[in-house]
Amino acid sequence: MPTRREVLKGGGGAVLAGLAASSVTSDAVGGATAPGAAGPSAADSGQALPRAPGFRPGGAGPLYWSTYGYENVTNTLIPEAVWKANVDWVAETFRDDGYSMVCTDGWIDHTQKITPHGYIVSQADDWEHDWAWWANYLKGKGLQLGVYYNPLWATLSAVSNPSVTVIGRPDVKVADIVNPNDYFDGGGLLQWVDTTRDGAEEYVKGYVAYFRQLGAVFLRIDFLAYYETGFDQNDGTVGVNHGRDSYLRALAWMREAAGDMQLSLVMPNLFDHGSGERQYGDLIRIDNDASFGTWFNLSGGRQTWQPEWSQWNSPFLGFTGFADISGRGQMILDGDPLIMQSFTRDEERQSAINLFTMAGAAIAITDRVDTIGDNAHVFQNREVLALHKAGLVGKPVFNNGHAFEYDPSSRDPERWIGQLPDGSWAVALFNRADGPAGVTKSLDFATVLGFTGPAAVRDLWAHQDLGSMTSYRVTLGPHASALLSIVPHGPAHFQAEVGAWAGSAGFENTFGGHEGMGYVTGLDTEGSSVAVAMSAPRAGSRRLLCRVANATGSPSTLTVRALDPQTGHVHGTATLRVPSATAWTEWRTVPVTLTMAAGVNLVACGVESPDEGGVNLDSLALA
Repeated sequence: MPTRREVLKGGGGAVLAGLAASSVTSDAVGGATAPGAAGPSAADSGQALPRAPGFRPGGAGPLYWSTYGYENVTNTLIPEAVWKANVDWVAETFRDDGYSMVCTDGWIDHTQKITPHGYIVSQADDWEHDWAWWANYLKGKGLQLGVYYNPLWATLSAVSNPSVTVIGRPDVKVADIVNPNDYFDGGGLLQWVDTTRDGAEEYVKGYVAYFRQLGAVFLRIDFLAYYETGFDQNDGTVGVNHGRDSYLRALAWMREAAGDMQLSLVMPNLFDHGSGERQYGDLIRIDNDASFGTWFNLSGGRQTWQPEWSQWNSPFLGFTGFADISGRGQMILDGDPLIMQSFTRDEERQSAINLFTMAGAAIAITDRVDTIGDNAHVFQNREVLALHKAGLVGKPVFNNGHAFEYDPSSRDPERWIGQLPDGSWAVALFNRADGPAGVTKSLDFATVLGFTGPAAVRDLWAHQDLGSMTSYRVTLGPHASALLSIVPHGPAHFQAEVGAWAGSAGFENTFGGHEGMGYVTGLDTEGSSVAVAMSAPRAGSRRLLCRVANATGSPSTLTVRALDPQTGHVHGTATLRVPSATAWTEWRTVPVTLTMAAGVNLVACGVESPDEGGVNLDSLALA
């Protein structure tokens, strides 16, 4: 059996085209609708309002189950009966742990049954039930639907049928928005949409809205590098180079139509450090295909950077390399799902969960009811899941402010830290080495986390309190890790360097006197900001203490906002005014009064149009 990649390269194109011809009908429409569930029309364009610029709701990535494991192992699309058996299993076994979604994945090249506007009606033509039926079934199970598809694809059944027209444009056939020989799959069943064609915008937006109105909360959009450049890292030229303008235009259309549905951008080139994808996506893939899993695909393989997909080969380096663009309210980093049964022992499985948890990534279960064996517990550690629920998005320990792709010593992929809204810390230490000898890892709390005095330390896998410490040291066996909760005894200082950075904001530790491993610099251009999540015990005006430095020679200001971390709603706004000092090493604490809501607030300090000067921000604290 040829692999899916071999088929997509073109070797199976003629065979696939023959299969498609037998499935195209003039009245190819949707299947049955679940009892009591009206199948929504894609023509209903009730789109949600655009999101506020620069803000994405929520914290860490979603927890869900994916068909990826079945389809990678069998190299075929999942049968509906197998899908249902696993849906029922997920609802019974993992739903109460927070895994609230199930998502289809690839191997959809044969799917040709479509609506009158060219949109596929189900995951596969031989499935009895359509998307609407399954969205309703999942709702009854307390789950939500995620869909794998690229709205830039047009099926052969749509292109070859002149009665299939673009939604809202009866004058435009789907055939009018594609070009000859511009195939996704080697000349077979899927063609790429040309975004310069009249009607392409309505088609792409309509596809996204179609899935959203069917009940999907998550759209996984694959093979984006193929569209942008027509190039594959392994196979060279694989199709037409549509260009960056066409690519970003398509992403903008998808974002506009998605509303609150999350867009997961898969196989993106991430040129200019993901500048385009950061504008329009919610999640970005940061590593290569994990395929069948194993420790090698978590940590091994190519250890160097390359300028196109996939810039980093493994999750360890992908999460580390793009840690500067992640954070609460910013981009979610997405590692390719890993099959837990592929690892040799629990230490490796725990390391995978620890890494994805610390990075704030999506965690997808890809094992199945018949293959997971005794590994379900790895996904069910309530103390680890509590970090995810609290919105943790951590960072590797930074040694300097250099770009990781040019200075591999600038960040430590084996030491991760992150701060929670209550001021406590999560710390993970890893041993990626393959040798039999143990490796000692350590972390000094004052030097890295920025607080002096002791803290209560707890091992989240052993479920054991380790006592009061000022540092932590452990010897880890090969591929093992430690995940700790660290609760300082004193008042919480929220360190800016582990927050979410936007614009030109970034890490620096050049000037001494800062707390912890560094501070945030680059807060001198409009659109730049840093945000940290912090809990307020009650609603109302709060005195926020900002540890800052300004040696620009003139007073500087920042706009400070308290946001709802789920919606971006602004609870309060204030202006932080920082006098100039003679040196950047002269840190001072400047208070500002800010209206906050009870509970978790996302406190963002940024440069807006009225602001002037420049500020380095070290930490924040509630008086």
